[in-house]
Amino acid sequence: MVPVLTSESFNVVEVIVHHLQDMPLWRLEIGGIDLSITKRVMMMWIGSFFLLLIFIPIARRISKDPYKKPSRFSGMMEVFINFIRKDVGEASMGHYSKHYDPFLLTLFFFILIANLIGLIPPLGEVFLTFGELTGLVHHEAGAAGEIPFLVKLWPGITSTGDVGVTAALAGISFLVIQIAGFAHQGIAYIKNIVPNGIPGPMWIIMWPIEVFGQFTKPFALAIRLLANMTAGHMIILVFMGFIFQFQSYFVVPVSILASTAIYMLELFVAFLQAYIFVFLTALFVAGAQHRH
Repeated sequence: MVPVLTSESFNVVEVIVHHLQDMPLWRLEIGGIDLSITKRVMMMWIGSFFLLLIFIPIARRISKDPYKKPSRFSGMMEVFINFIRKDVGEASMGHYSKHYDPFLLTLFFFILIANLIGLIPPLGEVFLTFGELTGLVHHEAGAAGEIPFLVKLWPGITSTGDVGVTAALAGISFLVIQIAGFAHQGIAYIKNIVPNGIPGPMWIIMWPIEVFGQFTKPFALAIRLLANMTAGHMIILVFMGFIFQFQSYFVVPVSILASTAIYMLELFVAFLQAYIFVFLTALFVAGAQHRH
């Protein structure tokens, strides 16, 4: 028997936490270190699988016959690749960009895929809920807190909506920025982070500020991506929660239309945030290559 959800039992905060909070799917501990596979780890693995599934066949097809007319999908991927190489990398770093193209392309497509697959709801939960409502599926409760296997296969959570993921991506960008600075300027990079022409006494004040600014750049990258990929999901959950909160037929079309509009906006934001993250990373790398 399916329980009836009433306005008294419905709590929008609990719904938001349930859909946005990370949690272990398969618990694993080695040497006292928790290495459990969580919902976001699973989604990152799925995203990485899609990247391999998409680009390995395309690369093999191009390597066999570079002049063969590409398929529509391959052509679309080439448009994205050329855009990142020419309008992001080369536009920011000039001819030095070819050394950073693999990193920028990997960063862009990983974030993009992670953003897009995070918009697909947890398919296992949808299947179980629909099956229980129609009586086609009878899920036997296991141990307390046990997650159904179907839910584990596609947790339906946005991996870039976790500060650990965005901080790791920003940390990698930070390392690339610093490596680029030392590779192009040598040890003088430490001194040259202060703009040229600053008087000596002002240089003493500006240097620690500029050093601090090197850390605020990746921090801004991480928080911007995190906030944008979390806000839209929260708004959709709130709009859909109005249906259960007010239990009125007049609320249903408004909630669905508003949620659909936000969902369409999230599709755009998924592409936009991947582009902004890579574009700013390219700008920061270009700034580290030459003295200000």
